[in-house]
Amino acid sequence: MGAKPLGRRPGSESSRGDIVAAARHEFSQLGFDRATIRSIASRANVDPATIYRFFGNKEELLAAALEFPVSGEVVARVLAGAEERSPASMLETLLGLWQNPEVGERLVALLRVAATHESAGAIVGDLFDSTVLRALEDRIGGDDAEFRAGLIASQLAGLALLRLVVRIEPVAEASIDDLVVAIAPNIERYLSGDLRSS
Repeated sequence: MGAKPLGRRPGSESSRGDIVAAARHEFSQLGFDRATIRSIASRANVDPATIYRFFGNKEELLAAALEFPVSGEVVARVLAGAEERSPASMLETLLGLWQNPEVGERLVALLRVAATHESAGAIVGDLFDSTVLRALEDRIGGDDAEFRAGLIASQLAGLALLRLVVRIEPVAEASIDDLVVAIAPNIERYLSGDLRSS
């Protein structure tokens, strides 16, 4: 009887975790369209067929790989303290989270795939809506909470795009303190409901 092949067994849970990590990396670097099942399989050291056994197709793999960078509980905790903490403090906390390598990679992956593929963008939109926008709306309250939450989200998403993905200078290398001073007043306006031009 021949020797058994070396390496992990196909379909193991360790393989699944490696595939998800590899997919997140490929999506963050290449976007949805350019990242391929073959390249993800190569990075994860598995056969492409293993990916299809676990996930069925590329869209399902995307949904598994693109967990929101921080949990909904973390988002809610940051926002729940807004009555005692200033928008500047909240923004400083979020910018600090972006510097965590895993959080940063997940956020970049979210932004890249949302911009490069329609169905992938819908997945990202649903994830963002359920994790961030609902928590913001609950924090804000009132008839226009959805609109103001969207304005805050647009401010943060635009900042993340320029700072982490496109890396436009000097925004990409600006200090957290400088960004907080520049942007926190906008967040304050959106939170307070004072949307009049100054």
